[in-house]
Parts: sequence; structure tokens; C-alpha cells
Amino acid sequence: MGVWPGLDERPEIVHTARDWLAKLQLVAAGCGLTTVPAVLAPAAPVGVRVLPVRGGPQEHRRLLLAHLPDPLTDAAARTAAAFRTAAIELDTVR
Repeated sequence: MGVWPGLDERPEIVHTARDWLAKLQLVAAGCGLTTVPAVLAPAAPVGVRVLPVRGGPQEHRRLLLAHLPDPLTDAAARTAAAFRTAAIELDTVR
């Protein structure tokens, strides 16, 4: 998922995982450290300390929805609207 934004040094990456729970298990096993979104802090396994990081650059994420050039079906349009609403709500929570 990348390293901490703005980090000058480049860490030695020995293990990689695509999902957050696997990353947290690697940390619990003593195999390294990772960043996690605050919402996952309660999911941290026993032995993992979650520490807040303050003062670093803010990370900006984009949500893109791609579709064929044909008009959206009603179901696809409702799904896109739900994604849009959820993204806006999440953005206002921060």
C-alpha cells in the first residue's frame, strides 16, 4: 500500500500484503510495522500497538468508477450514486 507519505528514507521491504488484516498479523508476528487507517485500530491483534501519527502530510485518496460508454442501467446508476454519497460522507468525517 506504499510507505508513509513524505518519508525521505526508503525502508527495506521484506514482506508485502495486500489486505490490512494480513499486515496487522505480520506486525503481531514481529515482522515489521505498517500504517493503518484509524477505523482499523480496534481490529489490531493482541500485542500490536496502534500509535497516532500527527504532523505528517495528509494523504489524498481518489475513488474512480469506470464504466463503458453506454448509458448506465438503473442499478449501476444507483450504485454509483451510493459510492459518491459514501465517499462524500467519509471525506467530511476526517
